[in-house]
Formats: sequence, C-alpha cells, structure tokens
Amino acid sequence: MHLCFPDPGMTGVAMGRYRILGGPGSPYSLKLRAALRCRRIPHDWIVPPGYLGQGGELKAAGKGMIPVMQLPDGRYWADTTPMILALEEMHPRERSLLPEDPGDRFLALLVEDFADEWLVQPLFDFRWDAEADQDFCARRQMAGWLGAMPRAQFDEIIERFRARQTGVLARLGDREVNRPLLRSTYGEVLAAIEAQVEVSRFLFGGRPSIGDIGLFGQLSQCAIDPSASTIMRRDAVRTFQWVQDLDDASGIEGEWRDPASPLGPGLEGLLTLIGEVFLPYMAANAAADRSGAPTVSVTLRGMPFVARTASYRSECLGWLKLALSEALAAGAADLEPTLRRFGCWDALQLEPGERETIAPMSPESTGRRSGLF
Repeated sequence: MHLCFPDPGMTGVAMGRYRILGGPGSPYSLKLRAALRCRRIPHDWIVPPGYLGQGGELKAAGKGMIPVMQLPDGRYWADTTPMILALEEMHPRERSLLPEDPGDRFLALLVEDFADEWLVQPLFDFRWDAEADQDFCARRQMAGWLGAMPRAQFDEIIERFRARQTGVLARLGDREVNRPLLRSTYGEVLAAIEAQVEVSRFLFGGRPSIGDIGLFGQLSQCAIDPSASTIMRRDAVRTFQWVQDLDDASGIEGEWRDPASPLGPGLEGLLTLIGEVFLPYMAANAAADRSGAPTVSVTLRGMPFVARTASYRSECLGWLKLALSEALAAGAADLEPTLRRFGCWDALQLEPGERETIAPMSPESTGRRSGLF
C-alpha cells in the first residue's frame, strides 16, 4: 500500500465540489470550512499528507500557508477573506455571509479583519507560552497531521515543531511587553459575545455573518487550547457553545437584524475594542511599513505594543478603507456617525492618492506567511 495525491479527475473536483486543504490547529482552516458549511457549498475537508516535509500538493499548488482551496475547475486559491468574498460572487444569494444593509456589511467586514489580524495574536501567545499549552498543542496538532507513528519518532518531531513555533513567535514581536494587552483583549472579546447572545444569536441578527465566522476561526482554537479554553469555560460558557454552533451552521436559519434598530451590546463592545486598540495598531503598522521601519512600536490604552512590521496588514487596512468607501457610496448613511462614536472613522479614511496604491484583493495570492499554526 502507498499514499499518493488524488487525481483531480477522480475526486470531488470533477463533481463540482471544492477541496479545502487545511489542518488541525489552524484557525483560518476552520474559518474557511465553517464558511462553506454555513453556506451549504459542497466541499471536501482534507489534511494533506506531507505538509510538514518537502513536496506535497501544497507545494505543487504554489501556496505558502494553509488553508488552500482547490476549485472545481482545478485552480488553487489561498487567503481566507478573498476566498470567502470570491465565493459570494460565484454563489450569489445562497445563504450569504454578507448582511444586506451596506452599513452592517461593512461592520461585519471590520469585525472579521479584527479577528484575523488581532485576535489571532492572543491565541498564539496562549498556545506557545506555558509548558502545558506547548506540550498539548504540539502533540494534538502533530497527531492530526501525522496519524499513526511510533512514539519515539513522534516525540522527536514534537520537539522540533515546538522549537519552530516558539522561534517564529519570538520573531514577530516582544511577547513579554505585548502580553498584558493581548490577554486583556481576549477577555473583552469573550465578554462581548456573552453580552450579544442575550439579545441575538449572532452579531447582525439570527444568522451568521462573515464577522461571526472570522471570530469563530480564532475562538475555535481558544476553546481547545488549555489556558485559553480554561478562561472561556470559566467566564464565557455561552460563548463556548456559540463556537460549537458555528463549527457547522448549515442547519441554522435566521434573518438579518433591522438596521434601524440599535447595535447589540456585543457588537458595541467589539467596536470599542476596534477603535481603541485594533485600528490604532493597524495605522501604526501601515506608517511603519511606508517608512521601511522593521518594527512598529505604539502605545495602546496606555500600554506599549511592539511587533514586527507586517506588509500584509497594511494591505488589509487599505482594503477596509476601500470597503468603507463602497459602503458609503451604497447609501450607508448611519455608518459615519457610528464609526465616529467608536473612534474608528479617522483611521479608515483614504489619503489623497492612496486608492491607486492599494493592490486588489485576490484569492490567487500565495497566502499568509507568518509561519504559525
């Protein structure tokens, strides 16, 4: 018996199914899978053999990081936000994750980006900090990737994997300096969802949005990893179940909220966090990127934050600015006062000539390259 990669002509690709190449412990992989499950888009979930070594389907696809998705026509896509938005165009009106109201649609995109670019940071800080977290998370993830294997060989791989992950994280920022802020914001996200489920099942009504799905991606791992899960189970039991519900929302039916009604308390809590922490960080990162500085150093809520400058996050901020411009043009009259109320408006304004410098969002990219999972 030998393992080989499936021939696309013999798999679900030929039958109009998508193939998600993802992995255990990857918040973005589970985010993408949850999006397709919620929208009832036929797909296969595949943990590709050989990901940790040389070669394999991911290398052949030319993508640098999971998840990767193969389309029914054989093409490979990467990067969850562009993939989810492209699927909205390819499968219009099929249980969309984008609220119909243009203002709510933008807010959902903003929450999703907050989850992708900020909430991921406390997730990985918890995951690769305490000995118990490192040991559990490394073993859990490698068991999912590698399957059956002699214990001695498995233990050797675990130690190499732990060293790799902690080394990558150490290069991304000052962990000791950043930890108080990161961990306090994790608690605020849990409190926001706990407050939201008192008034509606999801952020924008009775059905999941792209913002809910983005939060799910990160929280799906926080619900499993030892230290983060202990906090969630202790302080946010309803959020813990909310995460389980979103893993497969294919059976959830609901309506979008009335955009004329007040925002829910959870959404307000998230917007407060976005205005006070996330967008100031993203703006500081973009400024550092423009100047060529390798490090961004900013004070957020009176606390220092030091991280490696990330060009990808500069692109994300540019895409948010374009999305805001489109929402306003589509008639989102209440969006400006809402964003101003939460301190989000200024950081989302296009500078003169900036629009032309923002690269188009595309799922044809090579994907994220942080190296963490």
